[in-house]
Amino acid sequence: MVTWIARLARLVVILVAIATAISFLAADKWWVQVFDFPRLQFAVLLVLAIVALLATRSRRLAIWLPLALLALGFQLSQVAPYFALAPRQAVDAESCAAQDRLDIVSLNVLQDNRDFQRAVDYVTAQRPDVFLAMENDDAWTDALSGALDADYPHSMKVPQANTYGMALWSRLPFDAVERNELAGGGTPSIRARVRAENGTVFTLFAVHPRPPRPGQDSGQRDAELVLLADMVRESGKPTLVIGDFNDVGWSSVTETFQRIGQLVDARRGRGFNASFDAHNVLMRWPLDHAFHTDDFGVVRFATGPDVGSDHFPLEVSLCLQPRQFAPQQQAPALTAEAVEDAREELEDAAQGGEGFEADRLTAEARGD
Repeated sequence: MVTWIARLARLVVILVAIATAISFLAADKWWVQVFDFPRLQFAVLLVLAIVALLATRSRRLAIWLPLALLALGFQLSQVAPYFALAPRQAVDAESCAAQDRLDIVSLNVLQDNRDFQRAVDYVTAQRPDVFLAMENDDAWTDALSGALDADYPHSMKVPQANTYGMALWSRLPFDAVERNELAGGGTPSIRARVRAENGTVFTLFAVHPRPPRPGQDSGQRDAELVLLADMVRESGKPTLVIGDFNDVGWSSVTETFQRIGQLVDARRGRGFNASFDAHNVLMRWPLDHAFHTDDFGVVRFATGPDVGSDHFPLEVSLCLQPRQFAPQQQAPALTAEAVEDAREELEDAAQGGEGFEADRLTAEARGD
């Protein structure tokens, strides 16, 4: 029994070390990109393997232990900034006047889910100022519209049958709102100019790019996030970006997005807050995000309850007071390396992807 435990521990170390090495590859292949997601799970597996190796006094421990510790160190370095004890990238708003507060909920409803009432009951009970729904087809759009339109007079609805529909409801008025399709492939995004109760107009971007998965590389997602970051920087401040990124905050692509867009991550230092997969506790990671310029402080950042989707809702409360919060926080630096990474992402994307769901992208490489 002891021998089999040691063998299993060594096998875990080998497999996770290989996965760690693969994740260093600068490639948009789906089988490379997917190793970005389960960093926390890999770390837990390595801790268990290390305990087993020490307990069983495994042979060649001088080889296996350093390899496991090296892989563990890298995996933890990626996810540790998101734990509650880590420094917060976005500052706290310890108090916030009612007219400065903005309550937002975003939810990937899961298109095939037909428990409309469960999601409706949740949103109507939560009463956010802004609600973003994703994966809404005609049936979902009709169900949500029937419940929300009376209380949310401002909206932009883009129902689609390809799991990339999107709809935005707001109590706050829009000065302007438009649908965009940044990187082709039938994946819309929304840009709205929203007037807060304090009179400040801010820009809100809602996004839901395609994920890397078998038959679909990450080029389209990566291009969309880079193009979105460019739009964010050009839109001026204050600006807020929400949605299901189909990416994790610690990936190189999301880091590039942050640097190009000059945004702070409301999640960092406030807990892992995994929003997917609501159906499988062992396979959870944070795919739904809220990034913003330094004009906002964070009142609250959390995931909501199970509402029948494979995603938990993301609940974010922000305080819009640029004079107060801008001096207290700073987005990651816009480096020459980030600009070059963005250019390379667009150049790669312009070549088109691979697989049965790949589309030739409309993205074009642009200079800084």
